[in-house]
Amino acid sequence: MSVHEAYIPRAESVTTADLITNFLRNPGGGRIVVEGDQGVGKTTFVNFHRQCWEKAAKHKLLSPALELEMQSNWDERGLLINLLASLSSRIRLEMNNKSFVKEELLHEITALVGVNIEDTGGFNATLSILGTGAGVGRTQGKAVIVGEVTNDLLRQYFRRLVSFVLRRGYSGVIFHLDNLDKLGVREPENLKTFFESVRDILQEPGVYFIFVGNTGLFQKVIVPLPRVRSIFFDTPIHLEPLSLTEVKMVMDRRYHLLVAPGKKWIVPVTTEVVENLYTIFEGKIRYIMNSITSLISHLPDSYAQPLTIIQAMSLLQGIAISEMKRVLKGAEQEVFLLAAKLNCFTNSELGTHSRKSKQLIQKYLKNWLSLNLVSRAEKTGRNQFYKVEPRFAVLRER
Repeated sequence: MSVHEAYIPRAESVTTADLITNFLRNPGGGRIVVEGDQGVGKTTFVNFHRQCWEKAAKHKLLSPALELEMQSNWDERGLLINLLASLSSRIRLEMNNKSFVKEELLHEITALVGVNIEDTGGFNATLSILGTGAGVGRTQGKAVIVGEVTNDLLRQYFRRLVSFVLRRGYSGVIFHLDNLDKLGVREPENLKTFFESVRDILQEPGVYFIFVGNTGLFQKVIVPLPRVRSIFFDTPIHLEPLSLTEVKMVMDRRYHLLVAPGKKWIVPVTTEVVENLYTIFEGKIRYIMNSITSLISHLPDSYAQPLTIIQAMSLLQGIAISEMKRVLKGAEQEVFLLAAKLNCFTNSELGTHSRKSKQLIQKYLKNWLSLNLVSRAEKTGRNQFYKVEPRFAVLRER
């Protein structure tokens, strides 16, 4: 499905669209943060504008096919390897195998990052050494002998690869780095260290870096680092949840795009269900759509009418309770139901409501975190807040 077909512009899109357009219009590259709560549509927003600049803009910017999912253990080396792998893979989509292999630079990067190359003559080589030890990569009769791959060598390859893209007629490259939501909440200090270590890489001419993360990421992670702050676009783009009207428009658009041609179809849930889910999930469209998908997957094939609000909420709560009971036992289930009702809480608050000791609540929380039933939210002073994962929010109305 084309993001252009499925995308519904936001009511505040005049402001947000102008910001990202001005950022990408600035020649020479740049760095910007797009922030907002989980599930409000940040990734879709960035993907839409990435596609606009690759397909429709006069000065086209190349983007890897997918966003890069940042990991907590990334450093300069980890970032460079992933940038090289994603960009070289994207370039290969535009070139036939013969042309790709003839390019010495692409051949060498293939050996470094482990991109698979197949020869119609029967030779197939996959090599991934990631800079340790030594190795030999062979592609289409060529050989690359690699010793210790230093960060400096990786930086050189990155510059050369970007230059290769520019010579192919593009005005630059966009890298969309996702998954900073959880890292920004759980590991802000690690993120600060990461940005300090990769500052020079982020200034590569012709490259636009878009970092997508949680609300407050720019203020908490970027602003306290003067050297890093100085190279970022002045204003982060903050996305609020879509309005109820916009959510309905998005869903209606996708219903029509996905319908089998010439077939009769019905909506899966009534308007009241959508409105109720909108309230429960505070307008976060990802969780609204995930809930409807979950409902559909639990319906028998013979069911052919929209679910009412009573039917939908009963089924969603049953699904959530079944998941909880699979992993929690006895008194812990009741405490978790209290946590779901509170939604956001501290150890002390949950202990007061459940009349359990702080030590027992801490034991439960450790287990829930490992099972992804709750996540750490903001920390105020010494108080660490926790939040029940959105899929269990339906239990608040139980």
